[in-house]
Amino acid sequence: MNKTEIQNNTKKWFEEWILKLNLCPFAHAVYVKKQIRFEIEESDNFEKCVQKAVFEIDFLLEHDADSESETENEDKTEYYIDTTLLVFPNQLNFKDSFEDFLDFVALLEVYLEQNELDSEFQLVAFHPNFIFEVEDINSKSHYTNRSPYPTLHILREQSVQKAIEDFGNVELIPQKNIEKLEKMKETDFDWLKSFQK
Repeated sequence: MNKTEIQNNTKKWFEEWILKLNLCPFAHAVYVKKQIRFEIEESDNFEKCVQKAVFEIDFLLEHDADSESETENEDKTEYYIDTTLLVFPNQLNFKDSFEDFLDFVALLEVYLEQNELDSEFQLVAFHPNFIFEVEDINSKSHYTNRSPYPTLHILREQSVQKAIEDFGNVELIPQKNIEKLEKMKETDFDWLKSFQK
């Protein structure tokens, strides 16, 4: 599968699943403002995947709202990047095992803690075979976090907190999403199911 196809599938998932179904009410604003970064790490090499994730964390640190513009006339609203979706389509362990991908995310969370960045960023996992342990194996709720490829979402903590303040009652979002998905037809899930192992 070539990079263009991966990009198109990721964009389709984000636009037609996350945005259209409004699974994440916070996503619309950053998408409209072009403050979301889509990146693909094509390597199967685990160390390169770790390095790319660390690079993206550093990139967000360098491109925050307080960063100096690269040129004197640069609009900081264009320079600012709020969040990154980092896709790993070729790492075999990630593709074959949702648990291995969670271990990878946990490793990055340790990195954040060790570098005192855990108050700066949150990490969220998306995966073709994502499973919420507390839900029935056949529950449609799993599709809130299912994506075409293993994907790491790096969010700024301050942006999450602001979105929570603006939205209010965020604890209701998961249940509303479950209710929304449960009303959908089985055929509506066929496209995402095609990426499962």
